[in-house]
Amino acid sequence: MKEKYLAISYECLSSIGNSFELESMMSEVVITFYQATRALFVGYYADVNSDTPMIAAGKGADIKIEIQNSSCFTFEHEDSHVVILPLKNGYMKFIYDKHSDIKYICKLICNFQRKINFALSACSGVKELEELNDKLEEKIESAVRKIRKHEEMLLVQSKSAIMGEMLEMIAHQWRQPITSIGMISNNMLFNIMLSENQELDKESFKNELDDINKQIKYLSHTIDDFRSFFKESKFKEEIVLDVILNKSLSLIKKQLEYNSIEIKVNNTCQGMKLYTYKNELTQVLLNLLHNSKDAFDMHDIENKKISIDSFLNEKGIVIELKDNAGGIDETILKKIFEPYFSTKKEKNGTGIGLYMSKTIVETHLEGKISARNEEGGAVFSIIIPLNN
Repeated sequence: MKEKYLAISYECLSSIGNSFELESMMSEVVITFYQATRALFVGYYADVNSDTPMIAAGKGADIKIEIQNSSCFTFEHEDSHVVILPLKNGYMKFIYDKHSDIKYICKLICNFQRKINFALSACSGVKELEELNDKLEEKIESAVRKIRKHEEMLLVQSKSAIMGEMLEMIAHQWRQPITSIGMISNNMLFNIMLSENQELDKESFKNELDDINKQIKYLSHTIDDFRSFFKESKFKEEIVLDVILNKSLSLIKKQLEYNSIEIKVNNTCQGMKLYTYKNELTQVLLNLLHNSKDAFDMHDIENKKISIDSFLNEKGIVIELKDNAGGIDETILKKIFEPYFSTKKEKNGTGIGLYMSKTIVETHLEGKISARNEEGGAVFSIIIPLNN
């Protein structure tokens, strides 16, 4: 008899705490206790005031009970014995026929109260962790959405911040062709005045009109370049690195020439194709070129030079922009990519140019950007992975 009760006790014990999901765990407990102790009914009620079991096995659930404290108790009901096991969350009800060894069964059930409470606490803790994790994921997703929205806003601000500089570029780009058109038209008017009584030289007239058309096409092409720059790149596209470098230089070349800055390009990746956001990479290069130009404005440098080198290494395609404008103060070198940090307050610097350059390179282009001082100037290095 003793061995029989030990087997029942072990079987019931083994059913407790095998799952962290409340319904699954208590289902195993209810079914095991029902079968092992040969009960007429076993039910788990999730609330002490509930008359409807969450999980049940057998018949006889309609017996009403009232729980006064946390102690296990038993009572007779008609031709059956009822055992009530109060728990941390709810209670369990056991019903046995009048011939059962209710004294032993009640003692066995009561001995498992602490163990079942531990299992219920574990289930409750896991559920709370899952709910907390869900809320945390929602908060993270919300924060990420806000950060992305903020970055999109900064990207627009970054482009707007260089709008004035762009207008200055356009002025430099247009000055020469407009002057040429003016000179050609004046020559044409002068020739008309000289040949009042003579036949005009149609060939000469045609050539001068062709020259005007060339200048107009150049002006139109310039407008297209600037419009293209301000147009958002919504999708990646395949583009040759040379094209991006040439496009960036075409937008700022006249301004650099006006400021007597010599620019040199050493592209050892000619013909190399990138699958990337063209305008975003162009914006980064323009930001860096503007940075160098502004650095020259702050220092009295003779023989101003900027060089752009592109090459391959084990990390990917490297684009390095170097100048001889005196370099960056070592005490602020680590801060230059922070938002709203600027050394150009007197020039109304926004402090978002380098920050957005870093954001574009790391987030959109999946690359890295860094800065260092070298040979009396600053070096900005962009690394774009080969998978791009």
